[in-house]
Amino acid sequence: MFSFWSSLRIIYSIIFTIGFAYFGNYIKAIESKECTLSTGWRITNGKMLSTILMVIGAINVFCPASKFLSTLPIVGSSYVILFVLAVFLELFILNRLAVNLDSREDTRCSLKGYDNMTSFWATREISHCIYYTLGISIIFFVL
Repeated sequence: MFSFWSSLRIIYSIIFTIGFAYFGNYIKAIESKECTLSTGWRITNGKMLSTILMVIGAINVFCPASKFLSTLPIVGSSYVILFVLAVFLELFILNRLAVNLDSREDTRCSLKGYDNMTSFWATREISHCIYYTLGISIIFFVL
């Protein structure tokens, strides 16, 4: 019914969509806390970017729109650049929020249920965000 690459694209798009939905829930959990991290540009932009990327991944499950859009001459290059920028900004926001959560002495900012995510992103550097962005984007557009 589906070719191997189509099945792989669908599986990757589902994982991509679920991953960015999880990132959005993580940011919303930080927003629901009554601490200094619960407001600001990171929360607002992080929620918006995770929603946009989640929708892009969900669309890519049903049709390879990203592959089609990336082949168009002018629109394609703009789409790819905006996609890579959105993924990098989302990962950068996650990194900064996790680092700030990890270094807080304020107990109001502690998150229950997201300990693994906070410890994972708190130990990463900005260069890791670049590597992850490149990997995610290359796989997204090749499949």
